[in-house]
Amino acid sequence: MSKRNILLAVVLILSVLLASCQAPPAEPQVVEVTRVVEVEGETVIEYVEVEEEAKIYDGQSINFLTIQPHTVSSKALASWFEEETGARVNVLVVPYGNVTEKAVLDVAAGSGEYDVIDYWYPMLGTMVENGVLLDISDWWDENYDELGFDDFLPTYEDLFTEIDGKRYGIPYDGDLHVLYYNKTILAEYGFEPPTTWDEYLEICQTITEAGAADGVYGCGIMGAKVPLILIGSFLNRLGGYGGAFFDETGYPTVNSPEAVLALEALITQSEYALPEPPAVAFDELLGGWLTGNVAMAEFWTDLGQMTDNPEQSTIPGEWGVVAMPQGTGDNANKVAPINAGFGMGVSNLAQNQEVALAFLEFASRPDIVVKANTLVGGLDPTRTSTLDDPAYRDHVSPELADAIKEAHNFAVGWPTNANWAELQEVLNENLSLALIGDKTAQEALDDTQAQWLTILGLE
Repeated sequence: MSKRNILLAVVLILSVLLASCQAPPAEPQVVEVTRVVEVEGETVIEYVEVEEEAKIYDGQSINFLTIQPHTVSSKALASWFEEETGARVNVLVVPYGNVTEKAVLDVAAGSGEYDVIDYWYPMLGTMVENGVLLDISDWWDENYDELGFDDFLPTYEDLFTEIDGKRYGIPYDGDLHVLYYNKTILAEYGFEPPTTWDEYLEICQTITEAGAADGVYGCGIMGAKVPLILIGSFLNRLGGYGGAFFDETGYPTVNSPEAVLALEALITQSEYALPEPPAVAFDELLGGWLTGNVAMAEFWTDLGQMTDNPEQSTIPGEWGVVAMPQGTGDNANKVAPINAGFGMGVSNLAQNQEVALAFLEFASRPDIVVKANTLVGGLDPTRTSTLDDPAYRDHVSPELADAIKEAHNFAVGWPTNANWAELQEVLNENLSLALIGDKTAQEALDDTQAQWLTILGLE
């Protein structure tokens, strides 16, 4: 490297270090910056005085409670927000299974540690019942047109934010399941992607029986005893067979004939899946899929970008995606279960409510949503416009963007009422017992139905 280039590098590094050490100015002030110029063939450092404008929230800060899978996106949002407004966002990361408990305890204890909360949408009713989230209905209505909230995907707009006609947050991470398949493996065995769960079973059984000795399996099924995971895998089939947790009156139907067929299908398919389904969660499934050892995987819409990342995957470009398969019978449906999905709300005890609401506004802006959705390890779309944005389509592939669009025509959500936290624990326990063979599908769902009726006072 020439002396001139070395000097340039040193100057730039020093400039960055000096800038990072300066506290954000509370008001306009004159600051000294360095500039490297060339005069008669010589490199010269000039010192130039410029006036730096204050930013709207200079010197202020908020705390943002987020989950581990959102670490990259939440920290990026915090950085972008500080760059634009001057406000520091302290990102506090917890496992996704603990975020509801942390938020509820914070308010119950009167601590007020968190200003903004990243919440799992099925827990919205629980959060509201415990007084965790600020009612932002007026803010929502006042900003609806200006911030383009009508661009939120209809699937998420109410489901992620509304309880009893009141708003408590914005859609933050849009999650639903689609079926990914390894093109190379399916072609080797002469299969097309399945359209029914019966076809799925045939593919899974054929490939596993032929390939398991070499570590290749026809499918990967997440059956770990975690509501987000196990109930999600069950709902993929429950909706496909035409079943539902409740009927149109709100009465539980978790042991309907369609539900039993769905659980029996899950149990049978698991016999030919990546070992051992009751122990398979995100990391285990990704390990099999990204190494090219799993032919089919039910997963969220960010799997395509992970699969095309050569730092993570051995099979870039070898995947395809289709809607979840249908079941059989008169009530069979095509569905896209919204397994996971997150909103962002303001704590009732927020120490800086103004900046917290400004952060929600920032995070919901179409341009910021696209930036967050095109990070590796980022978020999934919550806005319709994102699915047509060239940057997003290039990032995930047009095929996946179009598959997400199609899936939203068949989206099925989880309940969000305040009882769901207790109800899901009962279902999760019984599904797990069925998957490990301690109960039949009928027994597991009959027991679930009986306990649900007790919890809901409907005996």
